[in-house]
Amino acid sequence: MPTDATPTGASLEKKQLAVGTRDATDLYIIRSGKAGPVVMIVGGVHGNETAGYRAARIVRNYQISRGTLLVLPEANSRAVNQGVRYVSGQKDLNRCFPTSSSGAADTRLSREIYYTLKKYNVDWLMDMHEGYNYSRLNSSSSVGQSLIYYPSSSTREVASKIVNNMNSGISTSYRKFSLLRYPTRGSLSRAAGQYLGVKSFIFETCSRDSLSTRLNYQLRAADILLGSLGMK
Repeated sequence: MPTDATPTGASLEKKQLAVGTRDATDLYIIRSGKAGPVVMIVGGVHGNETAGYRAARIVRNYQISRGTLLVLPEANSRAVNQGVRYVSGQKDLNRCFPTSSSGAADTRLSREIYYTLKKYNVDWLMDMHEGYNYSRLNSSSSVGQSLIYYPSSSTREVASKIVNNMNSGISTSYRKFSLLRYPTRGSLSRAAGQYLGVKSFIFETCSRDSLSTRLNYQLRAADILLGSLGMK
């Protein structure tokens, strides 16, 4: 509910995607009441990547000073509930999004997530993920501790700012974040950047760090993004 500290015209709306299915999940729409960018932050695409969905749950309670913030904390709610990457019989949600400009997402859930980007004219997308190893140790098998963006000059500028901020507090070289390009095909971030023109990136922490450290990284990255846009 609005409080005395809530900007005039601000509102919080909760909607459900994939209503009436086992994959139903909540979308939070935080409006500042002032003109500005539209940012979407997603967690829980993989249900065993704990820091991502826990951080997104915190972000859903943010107040912003301008623009609109969409938060999908548990994109794959069934997988989150079971603590698995995706449940038996499901396709990996991070491979369910369009792989061509005329293509469609594979499932009702992925179609509704993708439609949300278009419906709200999302400008920026941050997809919170985790890898099981540090990318600087073995990037061919895991991209933990990295930011993977779809190339554009403005996306690179913010992405570099996030990575530099993270690395300034990390002394061990292999634990530092890497700045990578081109999210994997079929991912939400890749489809959003390539086919919708959204400034998009995946932010990956590493599950070898403590949960509190990973949460801190995820939230700092979200705060830097929003702060760069004058929203926080």
